[in-house]
Amino acid sequence: MLRSTLELRVYKKYSDLTLLADLTGRLTALSYGTALHGGFRDCRAVAVLDLDQALLWFRRSNIPGRHFAHVEVREFGRLLWEGRLMETTLLWNKDMVALELLSLGYYSSLRDQRVTTLTYTTQTVDAIIKTILTDKCPDINTDQGNIDAAAGSVTLTLAADKYPQDVIVEDLAPLGDTDDKTYYFAVWESRKAWYKARAATNITWEVPLASIASGRLSQAAQHMRNKADAYDGTTRTAAASNADSQVSYPVRDGLAKVPSGTTAARAQDARDRFIADRKDPQQESRFTINGPIWRRQVYGLPLGQRSAVRAGDTMALVGLLPIADVDSPALDNLRIFYILQADYDALSDSVVVVPDRPPSQLDLILARQGVETTR
Repeated sequence: MLRSTLELRVYKKYSDLTLLADLTGRLTALSYGTALHGGFRDCRAVAVLDLDQALLWFRRSNIPGRHFAHVEVREFGRLLWEGRLMETTLLWNKDMVALELLSLGYYSSLRDQRVTTLTYTTQTVDAIIKTILTDKCPDINTDQGNIDAAAGSVTLTLAADKYPQDVIVEDLAPLGDTDDKTYYFAVWESRKAWYKARAATNITWEVPLASIASGRLSQAAQHMRNKADAYDGTTRTAAASNADSQVSYPVRDGLAKVPSGTTAARAQDARDRFIADRKDPQQESRFTINGPIWRRQVYGLPLGQRSAVRAGDTMALVGLLPIADVDSPALDNLRIFYILQADYDALSDSVVVVPDRPPSQLDLILARQGVETTR
């Protein structure tokens, strides 16, 4: 049975909150996901409607339909997901008519307009992101307070005809900063852009093993790399290695791709961070949680709402191994991890969690489409 406390409403636009439809009492299916990079990813819903009501959602003759309308999912007054309506599908059989809706988070609007400024000289990564969002992303909130300063400046030349998504995720985020931090980009509540370094300053969720219905918890060496150089299409840095990793594992080299024109120092930073993220066997995990969970930080929701788990939270598996200090957690690729992706299904009241691990090229391609990023 569908979780009854979830609400889904559709508005004309984020800047014009004229209510087009409250589908809360008509839903037969509802699921939504979050991911990094990205933030709010996709939302899928099915609602039972009369045929004349369902047809209002489609473009025909002089009726524009409701594509790009603003969609919100809430529970107990808290926003759990928001985005734009992108696809409407009419479903029917001899007994009923239903409307299937696919919405994508506002991260998808970073593929509306292309970036035409190709060269950036001696600018910080966060300053470039802010400029691109201002110039090419009108659906993103002008409040840029959640875009953190990234230490160090960069000089680079972008390939022509790239979308903001591509520039930020493929070119800028891999450069990190001169403090060797790994950054993620997302668009969260109120369409606000978020660019922050990965950190585990506290644990958001504690999950006992008995609450995990199914899945796998594994570490894989296929993507491990303990030696690498960086290449901008013209110039290649010297290779660097992680000696400790090479004591335990074979030498496995890789390539950190950086934008054309990247200075030698920043290319070396990207190379070193590439190795640091991949020097050990990485998580290849994915599991479904349908039992009790505990929230160590309360944001206005009752403790243990699986519907509130999202990417960017920190999760600890309780009972797998002792956790020495939950107040000063350390990401360990096994028990304590940053959530890379979370997919909630209201019908089963369960959430599928994917722990953090370095992104693959496939992840970047799928992230552009607003679909799941697990390999």
